[in-house]
Amino acid sequence: MQTFSKIRPWIAGVVACLTIGGPLVVMINGYVLMAENDPSHPDALVLMGLLVWGLVGLIGVLTYGIHTYRVGWRQLPMRQRILLTLYGIVFLIGLFIWLAFLGLTPFEWAYWIIYGQAY
Repeated sequence: MQTFSKIRPWIAGVVACLTIGGPLVVMINGYVLMAENDPSHPDALVLMGLLVWGLVGLIGVLTYGIHTYRVGWRQLPMRQRILLTLYGIVFLIGLFIWLAFLGLTPFEWAYWIIYGQAY
């Protein structure tokens, strides 16, 4: 029987794929429906996926950031560095969308992320 420490990297990888890949699938579906001119507001799917990305990125950055603070960047295994960087990128994208969604910044500059073009 394997110990928990041997399967921990696999668990972290699966969780990362589900938490980042799930909203990505929703966003791709929204982009495809927008390309087909679907009248049922597929841009809401894209916005929802981006907002969920912001929350997932925040949790991931906090989790891996605390661990990085405790052990140091040089002591991290490569997979944890990759996951911290990936969660950081996802958090930044989600943060920009959350700031626009809450009205703290103008929403017009975020159109290119959601719609793929500037309005």
